[in-house]
Amino acid sequence: MAQPQRPLQVPDITKSTHSGGNTVLAYASSAMQGYRSTMEDAHATIENLDALTNTSFFGVYDGHGGSAVARYCANHLHNKVLEQEDFSSNLANALRQSFFRMDEMLRNQAASKELTEYGSGNEYWRTAGRSWLRCAPCVLGPVYCGPLAEGCTACVVLIRNTQIVVGNAGDARCVISRNGQAIALSNDHKPNFPEETQRIVAAGGSVSFSRGSHRVNNGIAVSRAIGDLSYKNNKKLRPEQQLLTCSPEIRADQLTDDTEFLVIACDGVWDVLANQAVVDFVRLHLNNGVELSVICESLLQEAITRDPPSTDNMSVILVRFLHPEGNRGARAATSSTSTGTVPSRHSKSISL
Repeated sequence: MAQPQRPLQVPDITKSTHSGGNTVLAYASSAMQGYRSTMEDAHATIENLDALTNTSFFGVYDGHGGSAVARYCANHLHNKVLEQEDFSSNLANALRQSFFRMDEMLRNQAASKELTEYGSGNEYWRTAGRSWLRCAPCVLGPVYCGPLAEGCTACVVLIRNTQIVVGNAGDARCVISRNGQAIALSNDHKPNFPEETQRIVAAGGSVSFSRGSHRVNNGIAVSRAIGDLSYKNNKKLRPEQQLLTCSPEIRADQLTDDTEFLVIACDGVWDVLANQAVVDFVRLHLNNGVELSVICESLLQEAITRDPPSTDNMSVILVRFLHPEGNRGARAATSSTSTGTVPSRHSKSISL
């Protein structure tokens, strides 16, 4: 269990911002360290993941216990989606399997070099607290053990023609604006939610309230995440049955004529701004002709100047749908939720 960071007296409001787009959408992203002593968020914006299927990819990864797992996911998860056998025919399943693939990769020795470079080794001795004791090699020498003690939540959106598929594990969130109405396309995963508690208890764990949050075994404050492998060591259980699971909740939605934009952000934003408040904020600025990149930066600034302010790292991706002539969305909106090709050259922005 990672030790809490000591907050900064004066927040770091430097923002890392990027924008781009293609013929059907425009996007911007921005990230800010805020009051945290380190930046543990990462995100990926890939407007042309696969040209053959017109697929775009956007993902926010909110790290805890260190930044390495979030950065690793930002660098790899979209490629794992692209490599799935179901990528062309079943986007939802391809996305689901990619989340599980990330945990598999984090257990592999081949990932340790990249992860250590992201985390610089010393970060884990400083922040991992007691959890490093669960990894015997750590006791014997300076072996990298980051994924045992750290992880990230993930909220990922795939857009293909008129199809929107969202995969979420944790408490980052995706919200869409349809004619100005905020519609959540993901659910938060907290240990005290009945379905989550049931799985945790069935796996031999417990849920308690401590340090302001409900926690799994008095440790992690979310019930789904990538990494945090020390919570996933019961060999009698499938990955989706573990105390903590990376199993994403999948929701499919239809891009319609009245679908305006979507916002993906980490809990540092949603903790202080309601879904509808974010949609109203974005719409107001769009109607005033403000650029997407400026809107993203302004949204983060709004969150950190609230009373009380957000004290977490903050990352946001804003995707605006252009509805070009001849590629209009469907007239009727439908959605579904589930809990449980040859790659082309693609342009991308990855914030590590």
